[in-house]
Amino acid sequence: MNQPQKTMIKRQANDPNLQYMMGLYSRAADLDGRPRENRTVGANTVRLVKSSTTDTRYRADPWCMHTVEYKLKILPTEKLVKAAIVHSRPQSPLHGKVTCQLKLLSEDPPVEDEPTTAQKDRWVFSFKPEDKWVETDITSHIAAPGDCLRGRLSLCIQYFCTDARRTRRTSRVEKKLRTACLQVPALLLYLNDSQKTNGPSLASNQNEVLHQEKDHQLSRRTRQLSNIGSDIPNYMHKNNIRRNECKLHMFRVSFHQLGWEHWIIAPHNYNPKYCKGDCPRILQYGYNSPNHAIVQNFINELVDSGVPRPSCVPYKYKPISVLMMEQNGSIVYKEYEDMIAESCTCR
Repeated sequence: MNQPQKTMIKRQANDPNLQYMMGLYSRAADLDGRPRENRTVGANTVRLVKSSTTDTRYRADPWCMHTVEYKLKILPTEKLVKAAIVHSRPQSPLHGKVTCQLKLLSEDPPVEDEPTTAQKDRWVFSFKPEDKWVETDITSHIAAPGDCLRGRLSLCIQYFCTDARRTRRTSRVEKKLRTACLQVPALLLYLNDSQKTNGPSLASNQNEVLHQEKDHQLSRRTRQLSNIGSDIPNYMHKNNIRRNECKLHMFRVSFHQLGWEHWIIAPHNYNPKYCKGDCPRILQYGYNSPNHAIVQNFINELVDSGVPRPSCVPYKYKPISVLMMEQNGSIVYKEYEDMIAESCTCR
């Protein structure tokens, strides 16, 4: 086990928010980061936001109250699908099924010539004995565009929890009132990145997701309705010996080797694969090469050898899922398109 992995395990043991996101990641992706077909995340990006300020008060009645503020980070390309707060299971003495009541009050800051408005809701949710976390959907509280523009969300969260257990004197199951305040919840933002179809790129910076330079010609998915080579007399019958054929090669690399281990949590290793080899003089249909590449081959051979022959490049790609840590402490799950080469072509 290398040092980055040891450091991550230590961080995971001490950070319940990271534990939650690691669990979400393992349900959504395999060990190589490939998104699972049966994943139920419901978005291509999930951002966990820790509270930036907190005030906790224990009232005379069984309710306890957190006043929290979250700094929202929704990039211009991201569309909110769902917002939730994630509750951690209360500590001992609540061991069995725990039922909690939640009252949520969010207040908008006053606007000139407008009265202060407020939203209030109540939920009931339960922790089964095996549950470590429970989510509560609060989309209605931050769905307003104003919240995103202000870049913050202030909430007053009130908890009251009970557990069901057997008493020693009878076999009857009774609800026992317990004084237990849940920890300050984290905010989950489920987002769809509108750049998904164009292939959002990995970041080399903790703050922002930077975009790798991309060749738009390679991003096209060419469907050949007619191949010019098939219409040229004797073209397909020419000698086409391939010694170093253009094909897909494996190459495993760790994010530690790339210097990204300080912000990429998972996966540890990555197999992007790559295309290498010579493109044949005769580009048959199986190469999925555009007609332009066929003509370019002819130009190189018959007209001007200074014009390069087509290059061996990736044709189809698959995505990977990445769990990353942002500089402000937010933990983000994101699916990146076009990360693993799946086949090669000559262009």
